[in-house]
Amino acid sequence: MPYGGPALQPARAYSWAVQVWDAHDQPSAWSPAARWETGLFAAQDWKGAQWISPGTATTAAPMLRAGFTLPAKPIAAARAYVDGLGFYELRLNGAKVGDQVLAPANTPYAQRNLYTTYDITGAVHAGANAVGLWLGDGYGPTFSPYGFRWTGPKQAILLLDVAFTDGSHQSIVTDPSWTWATGPITADDLYAGETYDARLERPGWDQPGNASTGWSAVRAVAAPSATLTAATLPPIRVAATRPPVKVSQPQPGTYVYDFGQNIAGWPRLRVQGPAGTTVRLRTAEEVQANGMLDTTTNRNAASTDAYTLAGTGTVETYEPRFTYHGFRYVEVTGFPGTPAASSLDARVVHAAVPSTGAFTSSDPLLNQIWQNNRWAILNNSMSIPTDNPVRDERTPPGMDVQAYHDASIREFGMGGFYANYLLDMPPGTALPNDAGNAQQPDMGGDQVVLAWALYEQYGDRDTLAATYPAMQRFVDTNAANVPGYIWTTGFGDWCPPDLGPNANGGQGNPSAGSCTSEVSIVNTALSYRQAHTVAKAATALGQAADAARYTQLAENIKQAFNARFLNPDGAGYGSGRQTTSVLPLAFGLVPDANVTAVGARLVDTVLNRNGGHLDTGIFGTRYLMDALARIGRVDVAMTVLDQTTYPGFGYEIGRGATTPWEEWTYASSMETHDHAMFAGINASLYTQLAGIQPTGPGYASLTVDPRVPAGLQHVAASIDTVRGPVASSWTVTGQQIALDVTVPVGAAATVHVPNFGRGDATVTPSAGATQVSATGTETVYTVGSGAWHFTGAVAPTPSPALPGAWPRCATETGTCAFTGTQTVAYGAAGQYRYAALTGGTACGNRVFGDPLPNVSKACYLIAPPPANTTWTRCASETGTCAFAGSATVAYGASGQFRFATLTGGTACGNAVFGDPAPNTAKACYLAGPPPGTTTWTPCAAETRTCAFTGTREVAFGAAGQYAYRRITAGTPCDNATFGDPIPGTPKSCYVQ
Repeated sequence: MPYGGPALQPARAYSWAVQVWDAHDQPSAWSPAARWETGLFAAQDWKGAQWISPGTATTAAPMLRAGFTLPAKPIAAARAYVDGLGFYELRLNGAKVGDQVLAPANTPYAQRNLYTTYDITGAVHAGANAVGLWLGDGYGPTFSPYGFRWTGPKQAILLLDVAFTDGSHQSIVTDPSWTWATGPITADDLYAGETYDARLERPGWDQPGNASTGWSAVRAVAAPSATLTAATLPPIRVAATRPPVKVSQPQPGTYVYDFGQNIAGWPRLRVQGPAGTTVRLRTAEEVQANGMLDTTTNRNAASTDAYTLAGTGTVETYEPRFTYHGFRYVEVTGFPGTPAASSLDARVVHAAVPSTGAFTSSDPLLNQIWQNNRWAILNNSMSIPTDNPVRDERTPPGMDVQAYHDASIREFGMGGFYANYLLDMPPGTALPNDAGNAQQPDMGGDQVVLAWALYEQYGDRDTLAATYPAMQRFVDTNAANVPGYIWTTGFGDWCPPDLGPNANGGQGNPSAGSCTSEVSIVNTALSYRQAHTVAKAATALGQAADAARYTQLAENIKQAFNARFLNPDGAGYGSGRQTTSVLPLAFGLVPDANVTAVGARLVDTVLNRNGGHLDTGIFGTRYLMDALARIGRVDVAMTVLDQTTYPGFGYEIGRGATTPWEEWTYASSMETHDHAMFAGINASLYTQLAGIQPTGPGYASLTVDPRVPAGLQHVAASIDTVRGPVASSWTVTGQQIALDVTVPVGAAATVHVPNFGRGDATVTPSAGATQVSATGTETVYTVGSGAWHFTGAVAPTPSPALPGAWPRCATETGTCAFTGTQTVAYGAAGQYRYAALTGGTACGNRVFGDPLPNVSKACYLIAPPPANTTWTRCASETGTCAFAGSATVAYGASGQFRFATLTGGTACGNAVFGDPAPNTAKACYLAGPPPGTTTWTPCAAETRTCAFTGTREVAFGAAGQYAYRRITAGTPCDNATFGDPIPGTPKSCYVQ
């Protein structure tokens, strides 16, 4: 709700209330008053506060302080406005203020800096007070050159504003009257860790009356930038504390704590011992076979914190302030005596984003994949999205965020987090020292689709409008600079599986992995999506002319894409690797007439060429389920996700992974085991399996269209949207499905209830639900807010064999074993070679030739004609064998036959088939064609409508007796259309 009141004043509290009117124009009571507070608007609002710095630039973690006195009168409110570089901790009267850590946010410091406001009303009092600022290096000079680095002096600015009940104010500001001193932190680095010597502590330094010994005057320094503005992103906090699940001693004096989960954060130590004893805490994601740390994935990050005891005679507690690590294991050395399990715990640290998504299913492995991906998103959400929390990088990864932000905005409340990211990294912005990638669709184009995603998910029109000019520039620049719209540079489908010998069954080695993949197809497809997204944004912002222009640009890119990459057979793109079909299907790039063929080829590639495994990098993995859902084959996506052998999520989990790896092998040339870039598939668990998709901004309208793959019995998902919870939960019992849907107040939903040929679906309550349509596969309702219960029926399990009589006997290169004489068909997708063979055969091109190059084929067999269980006589020699659709025709006699797969009937004679049995009267016989490797999917029960787009092969029948037709744009599923292949038996339609 946009503010429309009087002009706002800085540092002022405001209250507001809401009244609503119902459908009968009756007003509600006023809501309880809510409040918000404004920050500081301009430089003068800082009341003369100056940026100050210690006199020695090389001092590690200096402590700055000032004392002040407040009059003896009631305090109404007190606020602290603070920024400090690189990191700071604010302290008042002997205690830390607030629970924020690793402040301030990482930003392009020369462009803008973010201050934080703290409520300190309860921390100050009449009389003497003291304020302290403890400074650390933060994202300092050792930080990655591809990230936002602060290379200036450690410096800070502060305004304390105390308001009294009599209306007066007192301000305390940073200025040259402050003093500074060294402290117990002798080194701090984001990658190396922190070193703390408790013997150097200055007790009471942040309390009133502290002695001045050892304290020096600060100096005023220049502001880091012209912009100092309030932080609107979520702060970083300690989100949880984890105890160890195991403590081991792999060698004397070395203890390894296993916390059971890969996290971002730091260890917290409890120790008692002599003064000067130093305990070192080194972190890592993995351990070696001997139990010692495996620090390979740390790369050049030392990831070691050191604590030197003060020797107080009591338990001393230490945790770092100005560093963080990515780890599951902590190695403890130098501990005085034997540490207990309680001597160490792990502090989980990330941006304080609320959990908004929940998912569960009847598939335990799928649930673990979901959980692992959530952890990776959190571990890589600090004040910026990071590539990993482990090694010496942790920079904003535009390519990664593009692949997983659809998941993160469903899993967590990321609106403020990503809105801030777009301020630092609008479309077309280069990271430091990375200007060459600013316009790449894979690396630089994330922010175009991210701004739209925030609008869809949260209804954030302001961020969309603010980002829109940069979105336009990005897309326009690429359209002008890329000849013919076809990209040849970039990263592509980053890090698909290594399928060569270096993969070593998934173990990999330091040479494994080749991450750049399918650059031209991927970046051209992404550029289409980005142009299409700008067209949608233009429509949402009321820019009709822009919308038309970008819609046409997207269409031009689509035409160029298909002209360049669609293969001559119309069934695949480029090399045929999975991603080459996944992105076109998911993005809507495939011409309607080719969707069936491209989908069939993708299924064949997944199931046969890749053995049911994924062969995708970050973009192919993100959209794999979406592409397969487009062709009704979510079951294939589940086959992929349920794999426990290399490559796949299940293999990683079998190796103990609690977050997804950077590459699919355990070891590679570039590896951490906590990368969020593969977490994007979590989005599909919500949008495809649960079927929840926004159709209006902020879920003002939505669709619930769950995809129910065979073998999955239950899915439940919910998203806490800006309007309230949206939920979809379904359970399959036999062929019955129960679907429960929750729609928030003020929203409307279109609900697709699976309902395969079992009469009408049901909905409870019936009042308020409107049936929109009913086909042979689903019933569609529109509903308003509330909880709704639907019942329907799921389709029979799809079959990899034709609903007919050709069983598969071998895959390509295998052996088709049988006794006696059989008719063998070899091929796929309607292209076959046939032979009548005796005693088995090798299944390959050497025997049959190659009926369909570059496609995985198989062998199928049935008894030779004229066996009446499989073959129907359709014509004598010289007659006409009439049939609709496609069929296999055998021509011959006395065991000598020629075969062909034909469409729409055929003359029965030597002119068509040759003469398999000279001087013998011959005949033609029909059977359904072999199935190829394409699954036949049930589309309707008898008397219902089999709905589909494009041209499809349709089989109608049951129990091995089918009629076949090739039909365009759907068909009634009945005897009038197909004839009656098996009278007196309930039949169904199947599509290929």
